[in-house]
This record gives sequence, C-alpha cells and structure tokens, in this order.
Amino acid sequence: MAIKKKRAADSQELDLIPIMNMVTILIPFLLMASSFVNLAVIDSTLPAIGAPTEAQDEPDTPPLNLKVLVTSEGFTIATDVAVLPSAGSDGPTVPCRQSGCPGIESYDFEALTTLLSTIKDEYSHEENVILVPESHIRYDIIIMTMDATREDATQKEQYTDPNGVSSMRDKELFPYVVIAGGGQ
Repeated sequence: MAIKKKRAADSQELDLIPIMNMVTILIPFLLMASSFVNLAVIDSTLPAIGAPTEAQDEPDTPPLNLKVLVTSEGFTIATDVAVLPSAGSDGPTVPCRQSGCPGIESYDFEALTTLLSTIKDEYSHEENVILVPESHIRYDIIIMTMDATREDATQKEQYTDPNGVSSMRDKELFPYVVIAGGGQ
C-alpha cells in the first residue's frame, strides 16, 4: 500500500496559475516604475588635427587663441600673445578662494566670467575658448568652467532671432568651447 500512496503523490501536478497571474500583473508595474537612462549632451568642439585642406584667407587680425588653464590653484588665462597675470602675484589669473582648491565651491567662477567678459569687450569677434584642465581636475569643475566661459548672466544684451523677434538675453562670451589635453 505504501507503494500506491507514493505513486499518487508523484502524479499530482503543481498549480502554477496563481504565480503566472502574479507575474502578469508585476511586469507592467515594474516597467512603469522603472527609470530609464537619461542622456544629456554638452556641446563641445574637438581640436583640429592636421593641416587645413584648403588655403584660407589670412584674417586682418590674428586669432586670439584664448586658453583657460584649470589647475588646483585656480584659473590662468593665456593667449598666443601673453599670459594674463593675477593682480600683484605670479600665481593664477583667477586664484581659488581657498588654498589648494579643495572643492568646487573654492573656485571663483564669477570672477572668471567677469574677466572673460572684459576680454570679450575688447575682442568682440572671437567666439572660441580652449579649456586646458590638469589631469586630476574633477568633471563637475570642468563643466562649471565651460558654463562660465559661454555666457555672463549678470549682463544682458539685445538679441534678434531669425524670425525678427527682439528680446534680451544673457551676454554671450565664447560659445565654442574646445577641451584640450596636455594639462599636468
């Protein structure tokens, strides 16, 4: 008789319908509750490699080739002509608020924007700036530097869009940012 009971137990099948119903309900719920990857794009230009393919007309004035060196001491502004020194020292043009720049809050982005706005007033035709960060500079500092070089939110300028509508907007400084390597 024990043999008959064993065979009877083996012949019973599991009822999977409640589990299948639960999975059917959970799949749409999990799809609605999940967060998918959001991508953001930061507009930047790559440095040109090699010689130009066509002979270009020489401009009336040589390009400024404005460079912003991002270091652990602050920002140093340089051009092909000269390096802009800071007021009264041989250090960076815009030094950090704290020695050694321990965090993003110690960089003086407002002073950098003000200085670049002054340079833009003198060289209004220039639109490019080259960022040269040191290799250990954090990503968020580079992004904040890019934002500081693109526009000055403290000053407004008249803007007319392609449809002919005039409005006020933040003063545009150097909208085309190139990130270069080579920082120490």
